[in-house]
Amino acid sequence: MTEASARATTVGLTGAQLGPTSRLPAYAPVRPRPFPQVDAAAPPQMRERVARGRLATPLPYGLRSDYDRGAHPLRLPGVVLANDQARVTILPTLGGRVWSFVDLTRGRELLYVPDQLRFAAFGLSDAWFAGGIEWNFGSFGHTTLTTEPMHAAVVPAPDGSGEGVRLWDWERTRDVPFSVDLWLDGPRLMASTRLVNLDPEDKPLYWWTNIAVPETDGTRVLVPATHAWRTDYRGVLSQVPVPQPGGDLGDTDVSRPAASHFAADYFFEVEDQVGRTVTAFEPDGRGFAQTSTAALRGRKLFLWGRGPGGRRWQRHLGGDAGRYAEIQAGVCATQLEHDLLPGGGSISWTECFTGVDLPPQVVAGDYAAASEAARAAVHEQASPERLEQLHATWLREVAEAEPGESLHVGSGWGRTELTLRGSSEPVGMPFPAAASGARDAGDDDSATLLPLAAGEPVDADPLRPPLPGVSNRWRSAVSALAGRPEAGWWPLFAEAVHAHLDGDAERARNGYRRSLAVTPSAVALRGLALLSDDVDEADDLLRRAFELAPHERRLVTERLEKLVAAGRFTRVLDVEAALPDEIRRHGRTRLLLATALAGLGATDRARAVLDDLEVADLAEGDNATAELWRQVSPGTAVPERLDFRMSRDDPVEAS
Repeated sequence: MTEASARATTVGLTGAQLGPTSRLPAYAPVRPRPFPQVDAAAPPQMRERVARGRLATPLPYGLRSDYDRGAHPLRLPGVVLANDQARVTILPTLGGRVWSFVDLTRGRELLYVPDQLRFAAFGLSDAWFAGGIEWNFGSFGHTTLTTEPMHAAVVPAPDGSGEGVRLWDWERTRDVPFSVDLWLDGPRLMASTRLVNLDPEDKPLYWWTNIAVPETDGTRVLVPATHAWRTDYRGVLSQVPVPQPGGDLGDTDVSRPAASHFAADYFFEVEDQVGRTVTAFEPDGRGFAQTSTAALRGRKLFLWGRGPGGRRWQRHLGGDAGRYAEIQAGVCATQLEHDLLPGGGSISWTECFTGVDLPPQVVAGDYAAASEAARAAVHEQASPERLEQLHATWLREVAEAEPGESLHVGSGWGRTELTLRGSSEPVGMPFPAAASGARDAGDDDSATLLPLAAGEPVDADPLRPPLPGVSNRWRSAVSALAGRPEAGWWPLFAEAVHAHLDGDAERARNGYRRSLAVTPSAVALRGLALLSDDVDEADDLLRRAFELAPHERRLVTERLEKLVAAGRFTRVLDVEAALPDEIRRHGRTRLLLATALAGLGATDRARAVLDDLEVADLAEGDNATAELWRQVSPGTAVPERLDFRMSRDDPVEAS
């Protein structure tokens, strides 16, 4: 076997333009998730973890919602890790996503790879894309780092098999640095992860590794378990037997994703197992597997189902690449939970991703026997004992080693956060001050806020202002600067944002007004608009904000949403008619126009808008297009292209 090597490259793709990061603070989650109704059988520790740790805002990250639906030629920075048995392609500017994993010994791609890069509002900071292996760290939902750049450099593989790749970053919602070391053990991809809490207080801990695998009519997911915790888009977390839960699911075999009617998550009860595995097989016996050391306790299957919404979402995200399911591993039993990362402590684990094969008759046979056979086949390649030994070697010899040759430079936020703390960087994770390697230098405000971290004024452009940090350290730094007359408008604005987040509306209004008295800015006008209960006042404030920042399409969306919510449908039409063509053509604008037309009873005009409507930034579980169709065309089937409904509680017409 040749030694593995790692090199920087360029990955050619076709897909959407991502668009810039919005400078408008998000005062609430992109997609609010109600706390689930938890089964009475849930243990107290699970209930405690479900109630802990959800983020009230993606700040200090900005929203990425101005992506399109085009098929543009894209050239993205990439990293290739390869030996003569496997080739792995990583996208460091998109959260370090493993985009492709080719098993050369089996002659096949092991992951689901979309034929186009497509985004939708599934992430904590909006834009998310399907495919590959993603590292979900932070809070319930797809990570804020989905479209953020990560640092990447060469490190040695702990088994002496050549070079590996270290990915690392500073996750700012939790204020925690972390690293993922990728290396090859023959044809197997290994990932050794380390999270470090530099603070004395415990912090909510959330991690799920999400693996997209191709799904066909015969795909079977095998996990040695007799029960699972199931949740879907109705907000209920209940314990069900596997593979056939019964009840309202009838005779559905959840080990066969294509047999399910509706999208659902199944979190398998495997916490008491040694060498936990999750596998996906095709009827001919070809399979893919994930296993890990003990710290990753949870295993999960996410399936889209064969309902109209699931089918539509798969095409929306994956184009013509076919269907996929997700097999996953996490630190808790379910994704609705957050554990604790001890103050001053760290946690680490090693995962193994590999191709695996079974006789077709075994794959098709009894679920319990097939699951045990799958686990045995995985353990032949990566036994629990060997994984623990490899992990111990990595932890002792590699985890804190300084990385070698740089393969990609991420953002400068790690250095800014360290400056704010006045502390040194965690061992093995160097954070450069420069932001030169960011995907778009205009999106990285770490250098702009670096003076604030050192107690100096910020030179903030009111057209593209930096988003304020929200940790107690950032709040203290902002407050100290806001009291200095020479500090300018931005610290006053940042203080108002903090008050806004705290629900102190009066203090927030005063802060926005004080900031505007120094320098007019769209962000402060918008803050006042969001706090106003007067529709006309809010409309005027958002109009003025857009005049100052015509590049911020979300100002128009928020303005139209307020008018629609207030029933000011004629006003919506007037505002829409005066918009620049690019914003008028945006899918979200057209959806709001159609909603206003429907509200005015102009159903023919509303249907005409819906006839060719495509909304790029739809969120998971968003039924707006189907609901609007039912309003303007009662009694008729929702057209397939508008039907994103995910819940069994949604009305379903024949289609």
